Amino acid sequence: MPQKIASRLYEELENILEKELPFSIQAYYPLKLLRKRLLKNRIVWVDKWPDFRVVVVSDDRHKDASPQRVYCFCRDERSSSLHSVLSLVSEDLSNSLLVFGCRPSVADDLIKCHDSSVRRVSSDAYMLTLPKENIISLPIPDHFKVTCLSEHHLDTVVKEWPYSGVFSDAKEWIREMIGVSPSVCVENKEGQPIAWVLQQDYGCIGMLQVKAEYKRAKLGSAVTMLLAQKLREEGLYIYSAVNVENSLSVAFHEKNGFQFLSDFLVAFVEYGFNQT
Repeated sequence: MPQKIASRLYEELENILEKELPFSIQAYYPLKLLRKRLLKNRIVWVDKWPDFRVVVVSDDRHKDASPQRVYCFCRDERSSSLHSVLSLVSEDLSNSLLVFGCRPSVADDLIKCHDSSVRRVSSDAYMLTLPKENIISLPIPDHFKVTCLSEHHLDTVVKEWPYSGVFSDAKEWIREMIGVSPSVCVENKEGQPIAWVLQQDYGCIGMLQVKAEYKRAKLGSAVTMLLAQKLREEGLYIYSAVNVENSLSVAFHEKNGFQFLSDFLVAFVEYGFNQT
């Protein structure tokens, strides 16, 4: 029977999920932030305890957002256990769910069994990692300042992120990530942000952006390497999820030393889209 996990069990669950990395990353990292009290108002669900097959982390803070983001880890190739948990989460939030983290085979099975209420919202994504030996320092021009993302960068980050329109709570979501996650930002001499990247709340490096007039300065590679150094120093894992159809992003990651995780792709599906 699907159930919510009590906070006293978070550490035990985190330790289990850590042993199943990289496949568990999109449930492991929000749980890690939750246990450290950096994230709030999240609920952790399993299909059963302690012999779980599925973990789902939902956001109880932004219930009015549509669709509602949830992060999952599914041990099975079949979707029955995942469906049982998602059905309860969708009912609890009274919302459709945008599900991050399941394997394409699980997404296919979920759609096959529940095609009237489940659909893919994008192509699958490769999962890549950056080995420590490939983390290098790249030069930043002297007249630029390296800092972290903060509240006064928020409006620019939201405006420049191409997917902001997908989420009704994009600004609040990005504000929260800026507040709890490692990030790197480069400002020009006027103090304006011109390049940035952060670790998203599901563990992957993301939201990389370079203002158009600075793209030839290789600042995208520079901020990515600076963030990778920061994550390594903090003992955090370095992953990136890249849409299989985004050839420019794939080439960027390969050029910067990222390596594909063998047999590991993730799907993005909306669950319960016709029930709200």
